[in-house]
Amino acid sequence: MFYHFLQKLLTLGVSNEDSEALRLKKMSITMLPLIIGPAGFLWGLVYFSFGHFVAAAIPMIHTFFSILGLWHFHRTKNIVFLQKTQLYLTLLLPFFLMWSLGGFAQGSVVMIWAFFAPVAAMILSKNTKSYYWFYAFLVLVIFSTLIDPWLMRHNQNPLPEFIVEIFFFLNIAAALSGIYFLIKHFINENEKNAQEKLHLKNEILKQHTTQLFDNLSYLQSYKDTIDKNLIVTRTNPEGKIIFANDNFYKISGFTPEEVIGKTHSIIRHPNNADTLYKKMWTTITSKKTWQGRIQNMRKDGTGYWIETTIAPIFNRDEEIVEYLAIRHDITKLIRHQDELTQMLYTDQLTSLGNRNALIKKLKSEDTFSLMLINIDRFSQVNDLYGSSFGNEVLIAFSRRLKDSIAQNYQCELYRLNGDEFVMLFKDCNSLQLTQEVYRIKESISSQALIVKEQNIFLNFSIGVSQEKNEVLLSSANMALEVARRESKDILIYNSSHALNKEYENNILWIKKIKDAIADDRIVMFYQEIVNTHQRSCKKYETLIRLIDEDKKVISPYFFLEIAKKAKLYHELTKIVIRKSFETFEKSEHEVSINITIDDIFNEDIKKFIYNYVQNSPASKRVTFEIVETENIENFQIVEEFITKVKSFGCKIAIDDFGTGYSNFEYLMRLQADFIKIDGSIIKEILHDKKSELITSVIVAFAKELQIEVVGEYVENKEIYEKLQALGVQNFQGYYFHQPSITLE
Repeated sequence: MFYHFLQKLLTLGVSNEDSEALRLKKMSITMLPLIIGPAGFLWGLVYFSFGHFVAAAIPMIHTFFSILGLWHFHRTKNIVFLQKTQLYLTLLLPFFLMWSLGGFAQGSVVMIWAFFAPVAAMILSKNTKSYYWFYAFLVLVIFSTLIDPWLMRHNQNPLPEFIVEIFFFLNIAAALSGIYFLIKHFINENEKNAQEKLHLKNEILKQHTTQLFDNLSYLQSYKDTIDKNLIVTRTNPEGKIIFANDNFYKISGFTPEEVIGKTHSIIRHPNNADTLYKKMWTTITSKKTWQGRIQNMRKDGTGYWIETTIAPIFNRDEEIVEYLAIRHDITKLIRHQDELTQMLYTDQLTSLGNRNALIKKLKSEDTFSLMLINIDRFSQVNDLYGSSFGNEVLIAFSRRLKDSIAQNYQCELYRLNGDEFVMLFKDCNSLQLTQEVYRIKESISSQALIVKEQNIFLNFSIGVSQEKNEVLLSSANMALEVARRESKDILIYNSSHALNKEYENNILWIKKIKDAIADDRIVMFYQEIVNTHQRSCKKYETLIRLIDEDKKVISPYFFLEIAKKAKLYHELTKIVIRKSFETFEKSEHEVSINITIDDIFNEDIKKFIYNYVQNSPASKRVTFEIVETENIENFQIVEEFITKVKSFGCKIAIDDFGTGYSNFEYLMRLQADFIKIDGSIIKEILHDKKSELITSVIVAFAKELQIEVVGEYVENKEIYEKLQALGVQNFQGYYFHQPSITLE
């Protein structure tokens, strides 16, 4: 019980937040007043009984300050005050007491209590300052020696000799016992503290060991997951394979004996250029990660496509010790893309190239001549025999056209739409072209087409052009229109056939556009984009309209192309952006704003857009709908634009997906949130199996990339239900909402 009481006294200044070292220090300093305080009180009573009142007061003072220090220590838990007062009192008061008793002869044994001060300082402090207390003790001893003769002469009340001897025994016994217990307690606490630290380190080691095994388990799980789902190889710095997982052997058809120690050239496909591999090695040897799409070749010679990431692995000195290649098989994706591309550029009925294929061809550097063929009054065939029979006639006509092409000419055949076909000649001069056109006309017209045992005679008109590629089709169409108007079978375009009225019309429209801009008659109409699963937040597409001087609403069909040629298009773009943001800053609805690739390449337009997305509260509800009317020549600029507007919460939609750069790789690079299926596909989806197949492929791919699909030109319930069955969730068209100048 006494031990518990003593332990409680020793810890009266200790708090739960104290470290073990601070706790030991507090307990050690607390022992000084607990040992010297009671002893001083008893010594004071003895001196008082012998009439030595000054000598009695000195230990009483020590007792008083000891009690005061312990009380303060208990209240504040602050060790500084108690430590300093105890060290100073313990060092000085024993010497004062010895001097008051008359020097060494009467009280030398009292001086031993002062030795507690350097001993305690040595225990409590680990720096060199603890020696200062010992030096101070020696100085006081020397000083006492010097003044001892004077003290002996002036001592008027010496203690009896037997009392001095008793005090000598008691002081020596008590002081040495106190020093013994102080040092013993310190040693015990140190050992206890060391054991606790050792236990703590052991627990920490156990935790780290457990964590290490957990991490190893996680790493093994990651490895198993990668091995199961990805194709992995490791190579040494020279490029020789030192490891390949089972998926590599499975897809390549090679065995470990054929692979280990070899380079990846064993699976190199001949279609890959040397520059691809040079760029790859330049990247990884410069301690960077390379990513790309590669076609590889199996052992049996067949090809497969992979998306590859190759990263260098470093040692502690940042030296490359090996390369890690992680791949996933994208062969099915590439095949789907190739199939979709084929569909997009092929006419389903005749298997000829379609309008998209022709436009793509005309963008090349080659020089062409074009023959545009239109079957006269073909609607009568459909009316008389039915559309199914009419399709058979078109197929037979396309075969006849193909058979009529002379072998010595480079000529390609296209079906534009309905009953219009194009023959595209390469490197053909005017005389050769004229002769060939008349020969083909005569060859086809001279014989009937036999379709289901019916003899079908067709008349057709031809417009021919040798103009520049960008106007080749339009000029041939002008020639065809003039041929029809003048009842001619064949007409070759020249400058006299250019329609002057069209130029006059262009001048008129340029004036109308400029006046409308000046008078603020460029207005926004809004058409709702409907999500049948979420109707709480509406979304609208902004559509530009021009209000003419007679208050009529003019569609952009009549003025946008002219605005581009007249350098007014970017001014219209700014108006659309400004008015769209102003409208939807006052609304909680979402908005889709059309911009072109040309807008993105224009620095002035980009700055204009950035200003709005940075400062408008509507930015997080804005989708920029990229209209694919131009080719993307610099993907870096487009990607930088998309990344920046997305950083402010905007989204990206790709309009008219299915033509132009409708390429799945482009789609991933453009970070699209929405794709809008091209209207020409939607319009034919009820009657054209190819349109239905294209739509289903687009929806499936978009779903894999978590991109939402929007079906445009939803004109009736049948189209809506067909798109819904194919997995489309967003719809836009007259069936739901006609464009309106107001949001509601």
